[in-house]
Amino acid sequence: MPAIVTCRLVYRWIDDKAAFLGRVRHFLAPGGTFWVVTEITGRRPATDPLQDLGITPAQAELLTAGWSAVQTADLDVLRCYALRP
Repeated sequence: MPAIVTCRLVYRWIDDKAAFLGRVRHFLAPGGTFWVVTEITGRRPATDPLQDLGITPAQAELLTAGWSAVQTADLDVLRCYALRP
């Protein structure tokens, strides 16, 4: 079991996010960290055709639900999540 699982710039494209998160929780070692880097919808200028590229607030809520520790850091249009079971 890995101590860290990373998901960089692909979470938005996963169709069944709940199933994916369940598999990550099952796969992650006790005390491990799930590290996610994703774009957040609405952070680009309104004129940018990629403005809706990121995850929505509802998708972010699903991502962070059920973890015992959630830490975030923002990097321009991206948000980094460190999630621990």
